[in-house]
Amino acid sequence: MLNDERNIEILEENLNVSHRMIIRRKGVFQKLPRYYGDFTIAFVAALLAICILIFSMTTNSTTRVSALETNGVGVYWDSKCSNAVSSIDWSTLVPRSVKNILVYIRNEGEEPMYLILSTKNWNPPEASEYLNLRWNHTEGRQMNPGEDLQITLTLSVSPYIEGISSFSFDIIVTGSDRLMGDVNGDGWVDWKDLLLELFPAYNSHGPGIPSPGDPASPTWNPNCDFNDDNWVDWKDYLLVFNPNSNQNWP
Repeated sequence: MLNDERNIEILEENLNVSHRMIIRRKGVFQKLPRYYGDFTIAFVAALLAICILIFSMTTNSTTRVSALETNGVGVYWDSKCSNAVSSIDWSTLVPRSVKNILVYIRNEGEEPMYLILSTKNWNPPEASEYLNLRWNHTEGRQMNPGEDLQITLTLSVSPYIEGISSFSFDIIVTGSDRLMGDVNGDGWVDWKDLLLELFPAYNSHGPGIPSPGDPASPTWNPNCDFNDDNWVDWKDYLLVFNPNSNQNWP
């Protein structure tokens, strides 16, 4: 009985001590300067803003992808030509940046062919004015059946690009029995193609422009539409006569 009473007294003393400690600690917190609280609020607000920014960047990602189409050839990621390329992600690009993509192209036909690179379906359309796609393949070089080549595709961004945060376009790699620019099919790219074919077809369009069902221009020549955008314009001229295109002139 005495032991129980003693234990109760010890317990009451411990409770009193704990109560006094809590009061003292509470008093310390009550005496903290006000700017500690302001700093805490500012820190939490900044942390919240960072979290919102990260969430926005991950949920509102932009598209910078090109679908790849082929005709008569195969385009692959590996030298064994076993992993076909269906699309290319250009990742993050900034003004003046250059992005190189290494691929392997194989002639999957039964005849020698020339390679032709073109693009279409630009979205937004004005992106084609600020982005330039080229490759290091020498135009005019024939590929034999079953032959494969290592090719670098290069996308360059104009320093004047603005208002475009995302884009997409299709890349077309075609195997052709004609050299690009050889409009009349005589095996030469010369003044005859320029004066007799390209000039008369300049600024002409194919059927369906500007509205579905509309006829083609009277001077329309699909053999002059090198980039397959249903127009013969300055873009087609640059594909053949641009000195950076490595076009061979027999």
